Amino acid sequence: MEHLPMCAVRVMKGAPAAAAVCVGVGATLVMDASMFLASRLAPEVLATEKIDVNLIGRWVGGLGRGPRRDRDITGAPAIPGEVALGLATHYLTGMALTQVYFASLERLGRTPGPVKATAFGLATSTLPLLIMFPSMGYGFAGRHSGDARRLSSMMLLGHTAFGAGIGLCTLACQARGRARGAASRHSE
Repeated sequence: MEHLPMCAVRVMKGAPAAAAVCVGVGATLVMDASMFLASRLAPEVLATEKIDVNLIGRWVGGLGRGPRRDRDITGAPAIPGEVALGLATHYLTGMALTQVYFASLERLGRTPGPVKATAFGLATSTLPLLIMFPSMGYGFAGRHSGDARRLSSMMLLGHTAFGAGIGLCTLACQARGRARGAASRHSE
């Protein structure tokens, strides 16, 4: 039996949560890198101050006071630890969505693949457009933000990159698992 690393991803009954953690963190890093590069390479089209990790932290920190629907969150006062809270929320969400991807494939009897993962990532862009942006005071798809085109474009780009990251990290982990399996067979 081949030896698999903690992050080796195989869609099988009871796939380890460690797989979703490893791949989810990697995919979220791909998302962050793509959004950072895009905002630097095409700032007039993609750069916006309306999405940042501190604003995610401010949004999550304020959810206990009820959903924010009437005011733009950028005008709300900063809260202590909002950057750390934003980072934790962002990466935990990436891990959770990755687990949803693998669980969905398992339920459907399918195996992971880069195209399926990229399509899944694109589908997840609806979450900020329909849930997060309205509760941050930006309106549906950011239409009340004054920057709707950039917000929507960045979400589509970032979440598509997230999905591609799931696909690439899955392939990398599978290759690592095969390499370790081959190495352990040769050492026996």
